[in-house]
Amino acid sequence: MCSIYKISVTLLIFLLLNLPVATANKIEVNTMSETTWVTNYFGRFEIALPKGSEISADYKLLNEKLELVSKNGRINLPVLVNQKTEELKKGIARGTSSRYEKNVPLDNGSTLLLSRLGDFYTFNVYLLSDRNTLYHLMAKTISEKSIPGGIEKMRLLSNAIFFRSPNDAPPPGGFAIEAGYTTLPNDKFFESIYMGAQISGHPGTYISFLTKGILEKEPTLLQRFDNHEYDSALNELANSGKMRILRKLKRTLGELSGEEVAISTTLDGKQFYAFQFEYEGILESNTRPYIAIELGTHEGGSNFRTDEEALAFWDRMLASLKPLPE
Repeated sequence: MCSIYKISVTLLIFLLLNLPVATANKIEVNTMSETTWVTNYFGRFEIALPKGSEISADYKLLNEKLELVSKNGRINLPVLVNQKTEELKKGIARGTSSRYEKNVPLDNGSTLLLSRLGDFYTFNVYLLSDRNTLYHLMAKTISEKSIPGGIEKMRLLSNAIFFRSPNDAPPPGGFAIEAGYTTLPNDKFFESIYMGAQISGHPGTYISFLTKGILEKEPTLLQRFDNHEYDSALNELANSGKMRILRKLKRTLGELSGEEVAISTTLDGKQFYAFQFEYEGILESNTRPYIAIELGTHEGGSNFRTDEEALAFWDRMLASLKPLPE
């Protein structure tokens, strides 16, 4: 299992530069600050962020990235399939050097392109939802004997992917993805999401959110902190020599019993924060996966006026984190 804080800063920057993900549903107004908070849906969880925040997210199903590639899928599907086929034939397809072998029709108009490099195969899968949205998934390093089972998994996914309005939560048991949801069984295939958000009204502040099914547990957040094994979010602040520990405790959010660390420091007259919450998760569970949430500060510094204001924002966000109905 990889901690969210070992994910490269490059990934977070990439996510924040992409188009915002529209996942809003419930809207609430914080009367203290007159900030409007909007509930967003990621995977099997909901979390609120200030309205207007720039949000991007990655979703993984069957341990592979699932990406929305078109909202006009029936028209764009043959174009994208033909383009990918030609790239595979020429050996110039992005992300793989494998060569095209054949097309495998799936259900509901979806299709799978099978390609090969040496003894291993690659799937490029185009999945058409019930309402014309189109997704792409690529799975690599598949052995020949795993091909039939892999195709059946993709066929199962082609029957379990549906459109979702940005204003709607997925139905009970659904896994929220961009502009849609899936209905795969929640106990058979690992799922994960990684979200990055640039916070509206706080240009120096970002939020990241990870959920991930796990096979084993790592040392907890507090154990790592006590052993000075700082994650990247904390490391620079800790090395400044001026780190102030605002919180270091066990914390329960609804049904999630986790751990929290919140530190701050002042460098060159700028205020910086690194807040973390982790829930260690239940092994092999998608409904209670490993969870890591971080609030961090860009190099320009934070515009929170006080530590108390920063912590109040953090608490408001954490209080909104809830598992979706199963």
